[in-house]
Amino acid sequence: MREALRGIGTPDHIGLAYAVWAPVAGDGKVPDGARAAWLGTLADTPVQADYAQAFARWRQAFRAPGERLFELTLASRLLVGHGNDSATAVGLSVHHTWGVPVISGSALKGLLAHYVDAVYGPSNPDPPPWEHADECERERTPYQGVTWDGPRIIRGPGAFYRALFGAPAAHLDAEARKQGVDAGAAAGCVIFHDAVYVPGSAPADRPFAVDVLTVHQKDYYNHAGGRWPSDYDDPNPVFFLTVRPGTRMLFALSGPEDWTAVAAGLLRDALRDWGAGAKTSSGYGRLLEPRAQGTERNSGPATAGAAPSGSQPRHRRGERITVTRVENPAGKDTAKFRADDGFLGHFAGESPPATVSGETCTVWIANVSPQGYTLTARPPKERRPR
Repeated sequence: MREALRGIGTPDHIGLAYAVWAPVAGDGKVPDGARAAWLGTLADTPVQADYAQAFARWRQAFRAPGERLFELTLASRLLVGHGNDSATAVGLSVHHTWGVPVISGSALKGLLAHYVDAVYGPSNPDPPPWEHADECERERTPYQGVTWDGPRIIRGPGAFYRALFGAPAAHLDAEARKQGVDAGAAAGCVIFHDAVYVPGSAPADRPFAVDVLTVHQKDYYNHAGGRWPSDYDDPNPVFFLTVRPGTRMLFALSGPEDWTAVAAGLLRDALRDWGAGAKTSSGYGRLLEPRAQGTERNSGPATAGAAPSGSQPRHRRGERITVTRVENPAGKDTAKFRADDGFLGHFAGESPPATVSGETCTVWIANVSPQGYTLTARPPKERRPR
C-alpha cells in the first residue's frame, strides 16, 4: 500500500510526506544516499495556498478582551519534535491539518514556567517561603515553581507562578495554608495557544530548510561510551528538516488582560534568551521582535505609576545602574526609583539614598521581578548556581 501511494506523487502536506511518504529501505529508514535529495524536495514544497484563509480565520478568532496576539521572527533555525519517531532518525512536529511550522501551546507554557522559576525564583529553592531569612530571597518566592522530591510533589508554587500557570496538589499544602499561603490544585489564568506560521513570511512561502548534523564518533555513540572515541571513524552526516531563519510565527494568549500582558512580555524574553524546541544550547529556536512590526513592547521611559505595557525589566541582577527618584504612585512613604527602562525599584532592608524627587543616584540591582527591581547601595553577592 505504501508503495502504491508513493506512485501518486509526494503530498504538499510536509508532515504527511515526512512521516508516511518517506522512501524507506527494508530497515524502515531512508538510505543515507537518498536522504538529502528527498528532504530537499520537501523543503522546496510551498505552503498550501488555502492556508492563508485558515490563518486569517484563526487570527480573527482572538477578539475577546484580554486576548493577545503578537508575531516573532526566527533569528535561527527551529527544530520542534526532534524526539518523534521518524524515518530520518530526527523527528518533526508540524500543524496537523496544514503541515506548517507550529510550536504547541503546552511547550510554550512549559518553557515559560521553567523560565520564570529559574530567572525570577529564589537562588535557594529548598526552604519554604515563610522560612527564608533573607528579605531579597523572600521577594523572589512568588515566582518559584513546584518543589519535587523524586516523583513526589512536596510543595506547590509561589503566588505569581500559581496564578499564571496553575498548581497541583502537594504534600505540604496543609502546612502552607497554616502559614497563610494559598495551596492546593488550581488552574492558571492564562491559556497558551499553539504558535503558527505566518503565511508569506518565508521566501516563496517555503518555511522549511534542510539541515545536517555530522557525527564524528559514530562507534563511540553506538556503544554508549563502551568504546573509546578515535580519529578513525568515518563522519556520519544526518540530514533533517528545520524551520528556516526569518520565518515569522504568530503567538496567541487568552485570559485576563493584565495577566496576558505580563505573560506576553515574559514569553518574548524566554524565546529570545532561551529559545524553543531542540538544540537550543546550539543557538536554535531563538525568536525576536520583527523589526518592521509595531509591537506591544515599549522600551521608552514610562510614567512613575506604570511600567511599559507588555514588556519586562531589561536589567539583570548585579548590574550597576542609574535611577531617578519619583513620587510613589501608591501614595505611601516607601521611596520609589525609576530605571531607564521605565520600571520602578525600591530598597528592601536598608535605607534609600538621601535624594529628592527628580534626582538621580547610582545603585546596584539586588533582585529582579516581572514588576521591577529591588535595589541596593551595595554590590550584591553572587547567586549560588542552581
